[in-house]
Amino acid sequence: MRTHREYLASELKDEAFAREFRREKAQLRIAYDIQTTRQRLGLTQKDPAGMAGVTQQMVSRIETTRTPNMTHGSICKIAEVLGMDVGLVARRPARVAAKTGKKVRA
Repeated sequence: MRTHREYLASELKDEAFAREFRREKAQLRIAYDIQTTRQRLGLTQKDPAGMAGVTQQMVSRIETTRTPNMTHGSICKIAEVLGMDVGLVARRPARVAAKTGKKVRA
């Protein structure tokens, strides 16, 4: 019997699947981070929504990843009122370099 990790590793060999998996994982990470920070601060969804100038429904959709078009602006507004930073993290610069034939600079 294969483990979940083994199954996922085999599925991630498919580039289309891997790309969609990374996209979904990023959305889930954003949703989780916003929701847990809001809850840790003891805020309702209405609280950051009002401070950020978005609707409570928008906060809910972001926290549950039900909005396929989460805008960077909305995420940044909500993150700002929660005292969070929004940024990008390089996954594997060496892999990108290998695909492009470029060298990774130190």
